[in-house]
Amino acid sequence: MDQSGDETFLDKSGIDEIPLITKARNGSKPGDKSTDSCVVLVGTTGTGKTSTLNIYTGNDLKVGEGAQSVTGTTVSVEDKIHVGGPKWIDNPGWSDSEGRSDNLVFKDLLRHMQVNHCYNVKAVVWCIMPTPRMDANLQAQAKFIDMFTPDDEKTAENEAGQIWNNVVIICKGKINPDKTADVQGAVMASKQNSVHAEPLSIRFEFAAPEILKGTTEKLRKESLRMLTPGEIRSELEVLFSKLPVPVPAVFVNQKCISCGQEGDPRLMTDTCHRNKKTGHTGTLTQRFSRPEVGAAMGFGAVGTVALSIAAAASATPLVLIGLPLILAPGLTLGGHRFLNTASDGASACGGFKITDMRWSCCNAPELSPGGCSELCDLCGAVWGSSAKPCVMIKHPDINMQKEMDGYGVHVKKHDLVHIE
Repeated sequence: MDQSGDETFLDKSGIDEIPLITKARNGSKPGDKSTDSCVVLVGTTGTGKTSTLNIYTGNDLKVGEGAQSVTGTTVSVEDKIHVGGPKWIDNPGWSDSEGRSDNLVFKDLLRHMQVNHCYNVKAVVWCIMPTPRMDANLQAQAKFIDMFTPDDEKTAENEAGQIWNNVVIICKGKINPDKTADVQGAVMASKQNSVHAEPLSIRFEFAAPEILKGTTEKLRKESLRMLTPGEIRSELEVLFSKLPVPVPAVFVNQKCISCGQEGDPRLMTDTCHRNKKTGHTGTLTQRFSRPEVGAAMGFGAVGTVALSIAAAASATPLVLIGLPLILAPGLTLGGHRFLNTASDGASACGGFKITDMRWSCCNAPELSPGGCSELCDLCGAVWGSSAKPCVMIKHPDINMQKEMDGYGVHVKKHDLVHIE
């Protein structure tokens, strides 16, 4: 899509107000919540996102000055000017001055879209400051934008990168004579994610009263690019009319077989279990239980009485020589239990011990190799269980780091499978 040429958007008849007309996609009906389209505002805090929304839709959301964030939560509003047009979704913005994580802001935005059935994106309005350089902020923001349309493995079509056909870059201000230079950084960042990305763009500043009084209209609009609210709305209407049909924002249902999280992967937390190992879920117990020892000792007592009676009847004391053999089972089990301890436990009697403990979950010997269950090697939770994940699998952004103490990172991806 061409980004060069005159920066004022007028139709050939000279009419400078072209209302945005939305056409329903095949199979959808106007007003159907499952197919309503939306315009999503993204960008760094302080780049005029909320002001642009108010100008275009006729709403009156609170706006701020500079880098201080005012929009605290993700909200969607109806377009009061273009009746039947897409909803507009505003959010706290990225690089938030109050320390909100960009990653969490994006997840909140996606969750809001899912809950409110905003499945068709008419436009992603990316608000930036003029810069020819592709800095780290622009690269990170472009990655988030690209995540609106990940590839769906269930379809033959490749959905990755489709969102860029519906991206509009709004550059707040003018530094370079040519608009291309002012939006170059954002365009380069978009092409890092999709080589065919050609987002539309516009740049302007909000015209102050003194500018309106002290300059000609031609100088103000064409050279200074300082526009009134009505002029901004008119130019955006023309720009939006060039966009293709809304892009479906597909939400898939998947499960991580490592940590048990379910839902759309973009909404999952960036935590998981570390590595899989075999082990046991039970505790170490004695090989012989108390009832078993008691039964064996009871058998020995009965044997002792029998031998005593036999000795008295025969008047032959030597018959008692059989007594140790009769008591042997109970003494053996009792002694085994007395001396048996875990491999890392202290001995019960003068440094001598038996290591023959058993796992309660499978009755396997303590020192036998392997285990009966698959576990996390860090926290010991059952692999794939919904127990709280124990390690971050992606490095947190700078704002998230401010809220965390002593975290560890094990870089990996969720091990995902599709679920119904």
